Amino acid sequence: MALSASDIRSALSLPQSTPAPAHHRKTHPSTTKKPDGISRELYSLIGPSAPSLAAHLAKPRLRQKPNLGGGGTVKWEHRPFGNSARSDTLQLFHWVKLSDPIGDYPFAKYNVQPQSYTYSQDEYSRLLEDSEWTKEETDYLFSIVQEYDLRWYVIHDRYNFPDGPIRAIEDLKDRYYSVCRKLIRNRPCAGDESSRSQLLNSYQFDKEREKMRKNYVASLEDRTPEEIAEEEALFVELKRLEQNERKFRKERDDLLRTLLGADSGLPDIVVEEDGPAALSIEGIRKKKKGGPDFDLPPTPSNIIQLGPPVSKRPPPPKSAVYDAQHCIVRVDPPAGSSNTTKVTHVPAHLRSFKLPVPKATIAPKVAQALAELGITYSRLVMPTRDNCSQLESLLDATTALIETKKIVDRVEQDIRVLKARLGIRESESADRDPKESTPMDVDESKQDRDGEGEGRAQSVIRGRKQLCRSISVSSIDTSASLPTRTGTKRQKRG
Repeated sequence: MALSASDIRSALSLPQSTPAPAHHRKTHPSTTKKPDGISRELYSLIGPSAPSLAAHLAKPRLRQKPNLGGGGTVKWEHRPFGNSARSDTLQLFHWVKLSDPIGDYPFAKYNVQPQSYTYSQDEYSRLLEDSEWTKEETDYLFSIVQEYDLRWYVIHDRYNFPDGPIRAIEDLKDRYYSVCRKLIRNRPCAGDESSRSQLLNSYQFDKEREKMRKNYVASLEDRTPEEIAEEEALFVELKRLEQNERKFRKERDDLLRTLLGADSGLPDIVVEEDGPAALSIEGIRKKKKGGPDFDLPPTPSNIIQLGPPVSKRPPPPKSAVYDAQHCIVRVDPPAGSSNTTKVTHVPAHLRSFKLPVPKATIAPKVAQALAELGITYSRLVMPTRDNCSQLESLLDATTALIETKKIVDRVEQDIRVLKARLGIRESESADRDPKESTPMDVDESKQDRDGEGEGRAQSVIRGRKQLCRSISVSSIDTSASLPTRTGTKRQKRG
């Protein structure tokens, strides 16, 4: 609190030096408070004349905070309670609100006891006898199951029948559930047949399957880190193969749709819902399982269904004139087809794509022959129908010419070889004496003395073998040189 000079003078009983000036308070214009629910910018625009709807636009109030310091309006009481789920007289206490009525323990309703089955001596002798179980052990099993409320791991831990074999938990469960199923089947049921079947299903137990499951879990727990890494790698590879298979199947379906003309837009082609996937083995199997299409062959005709065959009629004059004006050429189906099918359907394509391509073996020779004429067959400047047909005929003629030239060259080569062989035989018959022995019959003693004669005889034999093995001879005429050479190399008997 700030003190002024006049306050100090009055407290010390001192006279006032000058009269204290009167403080004039500034009067602020009266402003109305901004109502809740309206933003400041909106209120500055509309002014104090806010609509009555602003009262309904108030901010929503969040959840009330607990009143921890309010003095405790709720009274609590430490009250005893009884539990109907217990069979003893144990007395317990708990804190409850004073206003709550006194009643049974609310959690006693969750104590649901399983239905217990008992049997008589007559039922056991007629229905429940087993070579591996006695009646005393079966009674002991049912008593311990009822004691521990079907908690099988506790039952197996506490199971100790005197002078009895060691039982696995699967043996105990199998014996108990089999006895219960037999009793349910042979006793009258209060409900209908569906309730009995439902009750039987609740007591189903497969002993072998349970053992297999546990063995599988044990094998998973016993895996080494190397085996785990290998399984993960195989799993990744399997996923990759499945992804590739889905990709290949999609590409195959797209290719089949393109080949069958499904996307050509023709009104006569009707594709089934299965689409091209029906051509696969899975689609065929599905069709066979369906029933109506069992006897149909798995051919593409089952997939693409065309309309009724259209009779061939000559085009009307108006259509022919229209086609001539717009350069439209209509392709007739191949001869020999009784009706129009997808095989005869020709989808839209560029004319230049149908140009013939020569064989790869003679393509360079065709290109060389046409290059000598100044023609390039790989590209047409104006691929009209007439130009394409002329180019096709030119390629056919060039291919036939090259094939004929190859045959002619082969025949001329054979003629030259035969002439060379004929000239050799004629020279041999002219130079050979009637009493002369064969060229191979050479005196060994003379050959030893004359080494030059032996070399000449061997050269004659090698020359004959080379002539027999040769399949191509050069263009040089050898008919004149060979006889003279062989004549000079001949060895006569001395």
